[in-house]
Amino acid sequence: MNFIVSFKKILQGLQKVQSIIERKETKPILSNILIKTKNSDNIEINATNLEVSIKELCEAKVLKEGSVVLDAKKIYEIIKEMPNEEICFRQKENFWVEVSVKNIFFNIVGLDPEGFPETSFLEKEKFQEINKKNLKELVERTIYAASSDETKINLNGVFFQRTTQGSNVVLRAVATDGHRLSIMDKNIEELNKEGDFKIEQFDEGVLFPKKGLLELKKMIDEENKEENIYFLYSQNSGFFRRGNTALVIRAINEEFPNYSQAIPREIKIESVINRLELLKALRRISVIAEEVSKAIRLEFSEKSLGIYTQNPIMGEGKETISIEYKGEPIKLGFNAGYLIDALNAIISERVTLKIKDSDSGVVITPFNNKKYTCIIMPMDIND
Repeated sequence: MNFIVSFKKILQGLQKVQSIIERKETKPILSNILIKTKNSDNIEINATNLEVSIKELCEAKVLKEGSVVLDAKKIYEIIKEMPNEEICFRQKENFWVEVSVKNIFFNIVGLDPEGFPETSFLEKEKFQEINKKNLKELVERTIYAASSDETKINLNGVFFQRTTQGSNVVLRAVATDGHRLSIMDKNIEELNKEGDFKIEQFDEGVLFPKKGLLELKKMIDEENKEENIYFLYSQNSGFFRRGNTALVIRAINEEFPNYSQAIPREIKIESVINRLELLKALRRISVIAEEVSKAIRLEFSEKSLGIYTQNPIMGEGKETISIEYKGEPIKLGFNAGYLIDALNAIISERVTLKIKDSDSGVVITPFNNKKYTCIIMPMDIND
């Protein structure tokens, strides 16, 4: 293998794959990347952690075909310190690779490509075009509620399900960590210009891992505004393409909990609050809250909401804001961080809080908007 590539292009390609590299020592091969020639004008940079796989096409002048496996972190660190010049990669005996720029030379130990996990990106299959803005919204409005506890595998992602609401067919995204629940709906026509989003496999629901969806969000956020996302679901995996990047996210083969049981069916108290005013108050008061629990108390009453916290080490804080309120006065304890996350995920001037009782979760929605819902369970705190 022998190719010449610009500093900027190879650095960009290596940057994109770093975040999915497996750093654990259980499978050392996963801390490496596979670099192989695609044709006379391109090379491919491949990385995988078996759950998420990524391939970046990089323009290069290929002098000799071939492939090699290199330590992902080390080759990235070497390249980013290079001058902004063309870089030459030349494979030598026993998979050693010479990387050179003018008077700079590195000889790097490589591995046999045969030992690198093979990932199919289904290049010859037909993909569907998806509106990236709406796909991004589905992910962003829910992913924060997914669990980071690796022992709770069935809560480590976002559950996508195609469902019917009246005459509308929607794609629903749901995430929960057991303490909070986020739900976002998008009409199918909002995801596909032709209104023909063929995802029958999603009728039973598909659970995509959090780490893979964070990579998808990065792909969506890339600067090129003209390129949309292309999608295919096959082989228990989601395949995504945009420009020179291909991403494969393997679905989690675990049963997602029956989230509908967490949605209160009876509402006795309802409040409408200015979102930013509430968000700023929560941020201020949570500064002094206990570091781990972030426990605060919300005291609802006619026309006002008291936000209070007491920390035996740091002291106490209280703020009162004006609200619209229907119902009896009530006091509820919450993790302030959960409330802040929910309010950050909402794009609305005002929010509606609905409460059944002190033992049920509070339902938070944008004012007069039923497409997004967050439910946060209360916590016991001392008065």
